[in-house]
Amino acid sequence: MKKLAFLLTITGFLLSACGQSGTGNNDKLLVSTAASLTGVMEKAEAEFRKIEPDIELSFNYGSSSKLRSQIEQGAPVDLFLSASEADMNLLTDKGLISDDSVVPFAKNRLVLASRNSFEESADFKALLTADAETVAVGEPESVPLGRYTKEALERLKLWESLDGKLVYAKDARQVLTYVESGNAELGIVYLSDAATSEKITGIKEFPEAMEPVIYPGGIAAGSKNQEAAKAFLEFLAGTEGQELLKESGFIPAEEDGS
Repeated sequence: MKKLAFLLTITGFLLSACGQSGTGNNDKLLVSTAASLTGVMEKAEAEFRKIEPDIELSFNYGSSSKLRSQIEQGAPVDLFLSASEADMNLLTDKGLISDDSVVPFAKNRLVLASRNSFEESADFKALLTADAETVAVGEPESVPLGRYTKEALERLKLWESLDGKLVYAKDARQVLTYVESGNAELGIVYLSDAATSEKITGIKEFPEAMEPVIYPGGIAAGSKNQEAAKAFLEFLAGTEGQELLKESGFIPAEEDGS
Protein backbone atom coordinates (compact mmCIF):
# COMPACT_ATOMS: atom_id res chain seq x y z
CA MET A 1 0.00 0.00 0.00
CA LYS A 2 2.81 2.38 0.88
CA LYS A 3 4.40 1.75 -2.52
CA LEU A 4 1.07 2.39 -4.29
CA ALA A 5 0.51 5.59 -2.32
CA PHE A 6 4.00 6.75 -3.23
CA LEU A 7 3.43 6.08 -6.93
CA LEU A 8 0.10 7.93 -6.85
CA THR A 9 1.77 10.91 -5.19
CA ILE A 10 4.54 11.05 -7.79
CA THR A 11 2.01 10.70 -10.64
CA GLY A 12 -0.06 13.52 -9.24
CA PHE A 13 3.01 15.72 -8.94
CA LEU A 14 4.04 15.05 -12.54
CA LEU A 15 0.55 15.74 -13.85
CA SER A 16 0.45 18.97 -11.88
CA ALA A 17 3.80 20.03 -13.28
CA CYS A 18 2.66 19.29 -16.83
CA GLY A 19 -0.48 21.29 -16.29
CA GLN A 20 1.58 24.32 -15.29
CA SER A 21 3.66 24.40 -18.46
CA GLY A 22 2.90 26.71 -21.38
CA THR A 23 2.50 30.48 -21.80
CA GLY A 24 0.83 30.92 -18.43
CA ASN A 25 3.78 29.59 -16.42
CA ASN A 26 6.22 31.55 -14.31
CA ASP A 27 9.25 30.70 -16.41
CA LYS A 28 11.34 33.72 -17.32
CA LEU A 29 11.16 35.01 -20.87
CA LEU A 30 14.82 35.20 -21.92
CA VAL A 31 15.41 38.28 -24.09
CA SER A 32 18.79 38.89 -25.74
CA THR A 33 18.78 42.65 -26.20
CA ALA A 34 20.98 45.19 -27.98
CA ALA A 35 22.82 47.30 -25.39
CA SER A 36 21.39 50.53 -26.80
CA LEU A 37 17.93 49.39 -25.66
CA THR A 38 18.90 49.12 -21.98
CA GLY A 39 17.09 52.20 -20.70
CA VAL A 40 13.87 51.80 -22.64
CA MET A 41 13.59 48.09 -21.80
CA GLU A 42 13.42 48.91 -18.10
CA LYS A 43 10.40 51.10 -18.80
CA ALA A 44 8.87 48.61 -21.24
CA GLU A 45 9.19 45.77 -18.74
CA ALA A 46 7.31 47.73 -16.08
CA GLU A 47 4.45 48.57 -18.44
CA PHE A 48 4.28 45.11 -19.98
CA ARG A 49 4.03 43.43 -16.57
CA LYS A 50 0.88 45.48 -15.91
CA ILE A 51 -0.69 43.75 -18.91
CA GLU A 52 0.93 40.32 -18.53
CA PRO A 53 1.79 39.91 -14.83
CA ASP A 54 2.53 36.19 -15.23
CA ILE A 55 5.31 36.76 -17.76
CA GLU A 56 8.64 37.49 -16.07
CA LEU A 57 11.33 39.01 -18.28
CA SER A 58 15.07 38.40 -18.07
CA PHE A 59 17.34 40.56 -20.27
CA ASN A 60 20.78 39.70 -21.56
CA TYR A 61 22.39 42.90 -22.89
CA GLY A 62 25.31 43.20 -25.28
CA SER A 63 26.27 44.16 -28.80
CA SER A 64 23.96 42.57 -31.37
CA SER A 65 26.86 40.73 -32.98
CA LYS A 66 27.97 39.26 -29.65
CA LEU A 67 24.41 38.20 -28.84
CA ARG A 68 24.04 36.63 -32.27
CA SER A 69 27.24 34.66 -31.67
CA GLN A 70 25.92 33.47 -28.30
CA ILE A 71 22.70 32.25 -29.93
CA GLU A 72 24.71 30.44 -32.63
CA GLN A 73 26.67 28.68 -29.86
CA GLY A 74 23.49 27.44 -28.21
CA ALA A 75 22.85 30.04 -25.51
CA PRO A 76 19.25 29.86 -24.22
CA VAL A 77 17.04 32.61 -25.65
CA ASP A 78 13.38 33.18 -26.40
CA LEU A 79 13.45 36.57 -28.10
CA PHE A 80 16.23 38.50 -29.87
CA LEU A 81 15.97 42.31 -30.04
CA SER A 82 18.70 43.43 -32.40
CA ALA A 83 20.19 46.75 -33.49
CA SER A 84 21.35 45.04 -36.66
CA GLU A 85 19.33 43.57 -39.51
CA ALA A 86 22.47 41.77 -40.71
CA ASP A 87 22.85 39.83 -37.46
CA MET A 88 19.16 38.96 -37.42
CA ASN A 89 19.36 37.73 -41.02
CA LEU A 90 22.30 35.46 -40.19
CA LEU A 91 20.19 33.77 -37.51
CA THR A 92 17.10 33.39 -39.67
CA ASP A 93 19.25 31.92 -42.46
CA LYS A 94 20.46 29.28 -39.99
CA GLY A 95 16.95 28.56 -38.76
CA LEU A 96 17.74 29.75 -35.23
CA ILE A 97 15.21 32.60 -35.39
CA SER A 98 11.80 31.99 -36.95
CA ASP A 99 11.82 34.05 -40.13
CA ASP A 100 8.07 34.71 -40.06
CA SER A 101 8.32 36.13 -36.52
CA VAL A 102 10.74 38.95 -37.35
CA VAL A 103 9.25 42.43 -36.90
CA PRO A 104 10.97 45.85 -37.14
CA PHE A 105 9.99 47.62 -33.91
CA ALA A 106 12.20 50.76 -33.82
CA LYS A 107 14.68 52.93 -35.70
CA ASN A 108 17.64 55.03 -34.60
CA ARG A 109 20.31 57.29 -36.03
CA LEU A 110 23.89 58.27 -35.31
CA VAL A 111 25.01 61.56 -33.78
CA LEU A 112 28.20 63.13 -32.50
CA ALA A 113 27.99 63.59 -28.73
CA SER A 114 29.91 65.52 -26.08
CA ARG A 115 29.66 66.52 -22.42
CA ASN A 116 30.17 70.10 -23.63
CA SER A 117 27.67 72.04 -25.71
CA PHE A 118 28.37 72.65 -29.38
CA GLU A 119 27.99 76.05 -30.95
CA GLU A 120 25.22 75.96 -33.52
CA SER A 121 27.67 77.07 -36.22
CA ALA A 122 30.28 74.44 -35.28
CA ASP A 123 31.47 72.43 -38.26
CA PHE A 124 31.01 68.67 -37.91
CA LYS A 125 34.28 67.78 -39.65
CA ALA A 126 36.26 70.38 -37.73
CA LEU A 127 34.97 69.07 -34.40
CA LEU A 128 36.22 65.60 -35.23
CA THR A 129 39.50 66.32 -36.99
CA ALA A 130 40.82 69.46 -35.34
CA ASP A 131 39.33 70.01 -31.90
CA ALA A 132 39.01 66.54 -30.41
CA GLU A 133 41.90 64.49 -29.08
CA THR A 134 39.86 61.35 -28.44
CA VAL A 135 36.70 60.04 -30.11
CA ALA A 136 34.84 57.00 -28.73
CA VAL A 137 33.34 54.62 -31.28
CA GLY A 138 32.06 51.07 -31.32
CA GLU A 139 34.46 48.35 -32.44
CA PRO A 140 33.68 48.05 -36.20
CA GLU A 141 34.37 44.32 -36.39
CA SER A 142 32.08 43.26 -33.55
CA VAL A 143 29.63 46.07 -32.76
CA PRO A 144 26.88 47.21 -35.15
CA LEU A 145 27.25 50.81 -33.95
CA GLY A 146 30.94 50.62 -34.82
CA ARG A 147 30.18 49.24 -38.26
CA TYR A 148 27.63 51.98 -38.94
CA THR A 149 30.08 54.60 -37.65
CA LYS A 150 32.90 53.44 -39.90
CA GLU A 151 30.63 53.36 -42.95
CA ALA A 152 29.34 56.88 -42.24
CA LEU A 153 32.80 58.34 -41.64
CA GLU A 154 34.20 56.65 -44.75
CA ARG A 155 31.46 58.31 -46.82
CA LEU A 156 32.61 61.64 -45.36
CA LYS A 157 36.27 60.67 -46.02
CA LEU A 158 37.06 61.09 -42.33
CA TRP A 159 37.79 57.57 -41.12
CA GLU A 160 41.49 57.44 -41.98
CA SER A 161 42.13 60.97 -40.71
CA LEU A 162 40.93 59.90 -37.24
CA ASP A 163 43.56 57.19 -36.88
CA GLY A 164 45.17 57.57 -33.46
CA LYS A 165 42.21 59.46 -31.98
CA LEU A 166 39.73 56.61 -31.80
CA VAL A 167 38.86 54.83 -28.57
CA TYR A 168 37.05 51.55 -29.24
CA ALA A 169 34.18 50.22 -27.12
CA LYS A 170 32.60 46.77 -26.79
CA ASP A 171 29.01 47.99 -27.27
CA ALA A 172 26.88 51.12 -27.69
CA ARG A 173 26.47 51.72 -23.97
CA GLN A 174 30.21 51.70 -23.40
CA VAL A 175 30.71 54.32 -26.11
CA LEU A 176 28.26 56.54 -24.22
CA THR A 177 29.99 55.81 -20.90
CA TYR A 178 33.37 56.86 -22.30
CA VAL A 179 31.92 60.25 -23.26
CA GLU A 180 29.89 60.71 -20.07
CA SER A 181 32.93 59.94 -17.89
CA GLY A 182 35.24 62.22 -19.85
CA ASN A 183 37.46 59.35 -20.97
CA ALA A 184 36.73 60.51 -24.52
CA GLU A 185 36.02 64.09 -25.56
CA LEU A 186 33.60 63.05 -28.27
CA GLY A 187 31.70 59.93 -29.19
CA ILE A 188 29.56 58.71 -32.03
CA VAL A 189 26.48 57.24 -30.42
CA TYR A 190 22.85 56.51 -31.12
CA LEU A 191 20.52 59.49 -30.82
CA SER A 192 18.46 57.56 -28.26
CA ASP A 193 21.46 57.27 -25.93
CA ALA A 194 22.51 60.89 -26.32
CA ALA A 195 18.98 62.27 -25.93
CA THR A 196 18.31 60.45 -22.66
CA SER A 197 21.72 61.00 -21.04
CA GLU A 198 21.83 63.59 -18.25
CA LYS A 199 25.53 64.22 -18.91
CA ILE A 200 25.48 64.76 -22.67
CA THR A 201 24.80 68.40 -23.60
CA GLY A 202 26.32 68.53 -27.07
CA ILE A 203 24.57 66.64 -29.89
CA LYS A 204 25.52 67.19 -33.55
CA GLU A 205 23.84 65.38 -36.42
CA PHE A 206 25.83 64.08 -39.35
CA PRO A 207 26.03 66.58 -42.24
CA GLU A 208 24.65 64.12 -44.77
CA ALA A 209 21.27 62.40 -44.70
CA MET A 210 21.65 58.80 -43.60
CA GLU A 211 19.26 55.90 -43.64
CA PRO A 212 18.06 55.17 -40.10
CA VAL A 213 19.26 52.08 -38.25
CA ILE A 214 16.44 49.52 -38.11
CA TYR A 215 15.88 47.40 -34.99
CA PRO A 216 14.24 44.01 -35.71
CA GLY A 217 12.90 41.59 -33.13
CA GLY A 218 12.57 37.86 -33.71
CA ILE A 219 11.51 34.75 -31.77
CA ALA A 220 13.93 31.87 -31.31
CA ALA A 221 12.85 28.82 -33.29
CA GLY A 222 13.54 26.56 -30.31
CA SER A 223 11.86 28.73 -27.69
CA LYS A 224 9.47 27.01 -25.29
CA ASN A 225 7.86 30.40 -24.57
CA GLN A 226 6.71 31.25 -28.08
CA GLU A 227 3.43 32.87 -27.06
CA ALA A 228 5.03 34.96 -24.32
CA ALA A 229 7.77 36.09 -26.70
CA LYS A 230 5.14 37.01 -29.29
CA ALA A 231 3.18 38.97 -26.69
CA PHE A 232 6.19 41.09 -25.69
CA LEU A 233 7.26 41.71 -29.28
CA GLU A 234 3.72 42.77 -30.19
CA PHE A 235 3.73 45.09 -27.18
CA LEU A 236 6.92 46.78 -28.40
CA ALA A 237 5.55 47.14 -31.94
CA GLY A 238 2.16 48.32 -30.67
CA THR A 239 0.95 51.79 -29.72
CA GLU A 240 2.15 51.80 -26.11
CA GLY A 241 5.54 50.32 -26.89
CA GLN A 242 6.10 52.73 -29.76
CA GLU A 243 5.32 55.68 -27.50
CA LEU A 244 7.83 54.46 -24.92
CA LEU A 245 10.48 54.09 -27.61
CA LYS A 246 9.76 57.57 -28.96
CA GLU A 247 10.06 59.06 -25.47
CA SER A 248 13.47 57.41 -25.18
CA GLY A 249 14.81 59.01 -28.35
CA PHE A 250 14.06 56.22 -30.83
CA ILE A 251 12.24 56.71 -34.09
CA PRO A 252 8.93 54.80 -34.29
CA ALA A 253 9.13 51.80 -36.61
CA GLU A 254 6.69 53.20 -39.17
CA GLU A 255 8.08 56.76 -39.14
CA ASP A 256 10.52 58.03 -41.75
CA GLY A 257 13.70 58.79 -39.87
CA SER A 258 15.89 59.78 -42.79
